Amino acid sequence: MLEQEALKGPAAMGELGLGLEFHTWHHFSSFFDDWCERHKVLFIIASLKPLISLRQPPLPYLPSLASTLRFRFVRLICKHSGTYVGQSVVQRDQQSQKIDCPALITLRLGPKKDRLVVTEAKLQHNHQLSPREFSRCFKRSQLEASLGLPIRITNSVSKRFLAPDLVWNLEDYSRAKDKGMCKLLGEMHTLFRADPGAKVKLVFQEDVAILNSIFLATSHMRQLARSFPRLLFLDQAASLPGDFELYSVLCQDANGRGREVAYCLARRGTPDLLVFIVASLVQSVPEIKALVECLTIGVSCLAGVDTVEEVLPCARVQVCRAQVLEALGRRARELAVPGERHIVNLLHNLAHAASPKVYSQYLSDLEDVAPLEFLRHFLETWHPHKGTWVACWAYHRGENCPFVDHLEAHRQKLLSALGRDSSLAASVRGLLDLESLPVELQGLQAEEVAERYRAVGPGEAAALVAEELALARHGVGIQPAEGGGFVLEGAGRGAAFTVGADLASCSCSIFMAGHRPCRHIFAARLWAGKALFDVSLLPPAGGDDGPDLPVIRRAGEDSRHGSTPVLTSISVLESQRKRKQQ
Repeated sequence: MLEQEALKGPAAMGELGLGLEFHTWHHFSSFFDDWCERHKVLFIIASLKPLISLRQPPLPYLPSLASTLRFRFVRLICKHSGTYVGQSVVQRDQQSQKIDCPALITLRLGPKKDRLVVTEAKLQHNHQLSPREFSRCFKRSQLEASLGLPIRITNSVSKRFLAPDLVWNLEDYSRAKDKGMCKLLGEMHTLFRADPGAKVKLVFQEDVAILNSIFLATSHMRQLARSFPRLLFLDQAASLPGDFELYSVLCQDANGRGREVAYCLARRGTPDLLVFIVASLVQSVPEIKALVECLTIGVSCLAGVDTVEEVLPCARVQVCRAQVLEALGRRARELAVPGERHIVNLLHNLAHAASPKVYSQYLSDLEDVAPLEFLRHFLETWHPHKGTWVACWAYHRGENCPFVDHLEAHRQKLLSALGRDSSLAASVRGLLDLESLPVELQGLQAEEVAERYRAVGPGEAAALVAEELALARHGVGIQPAEGGGFVLEGAGRGAAFTVGADLASCSCSIFMAGHRPCRHIFAARLWAGKALFDVSLLPPAGGDDGPDLPVIRRAGEDSRHGSTPVLTSISVLESQRKRKQQ
């Protein structure tokens, strides 16, 4: 009997038994699923205790383990413990109306407080289970599910944008049983308090309450998508704890920079992910549906590429050519393909073919020299999608795609945000922390922009612009202003300055004195993605500033930023005296 086989002990085929140890809840869940499938048995959770109680401060050794072990005590019992004949398709082996199966498994936090240990393993069942009932009731990963959220709730909210009040209710449901889910929902609650216009989806496996993916777009990200919908870029950006992957969607702003417009945190192997991400972005910003001209994706998102154009009917979908060549070269090395260098050269020529005819010629050459296994891989995986990665079918044939540069810059930003904590909630918190003015200003190429102003403006004006560009790097905070524009925090306590809706005027004395662009205007334009170099920002010669005045030289000192010799006119000395106050 299968149940008797289970009594052979942990030595046989990784069987359950006393003393068996698990360093993560995910490890136990995967092991237990395999074991149940092998023996055709059904267990449910009878009782559990979270590793950290919300009502008590955590012990010093517990916070780092809370997301991996999850519980200090778990008891699993047979699904038919306490049930009666007639409630399920089972046959009792004793004369009794009540089944009351004695099989149970208990795990407790081990003495070293770093692992779960099996302390009870009663594996003998007193009934036989119908194979039909097992196939109907058994679902893998049920132990990974959120134990605090009812299935009827997860089924109803899945794939829908969450309302702020619903997040609070979900958080309350999970408060007592699932600290990890409670912390994640707490981050969503914090987000909605600060940004009611954010868009969030939680997607659960149907009838299981296992979280599969999270879609997230803040109001600022949605505005960037609205302003710059023409080119979008999507790829897997990082691996996250708990078998999750981070996917990022970027746009390209007026300064040629890649900007985040959406995130998706998805469990590895989630089906139809590409279409889900793109559809969710379009649902959160419906205006862009007919405005996206090109969506470039990474090779990790190839599945589903054929159906994306149904979501973006006016867009060309292409796969990053550099990644395709890298993936093909890696496959050639894995297969130890003879003449690898020659084949790699042929693949390069294929990818950069100037016409369909040239592509066919190089494909014929590849078929003549490539080993059968490699050729089969190419013809099954990449040839059917040639229109998405070969140069002659590209969105712009003669232009280099900025996909690699944008994703590399984005991944560099993620390093600091995702490396501090291993929990899913902490990953979400890190991503939201990236949505700040100081983070964006770290990438400001002030000198490059200043050089362009020097090329078109008089030396005096260009020098003042260069100084303000350099000071813009020290921006602190930014908020949308009523009626458009932004309110920026100043260096002084309580100081704030309003940049107009045109992002070309400011309430600060520096702008008011000379009507030249100030640090606040540059910071606001960078945040909104608007071009930093714009000659219309410079006042016309002899305009509002009056006639040109004698020029004197001074050392423009700022106690925080050192001294920089600049040329300035008497007409703006007053504004320069006030710089330290802002």
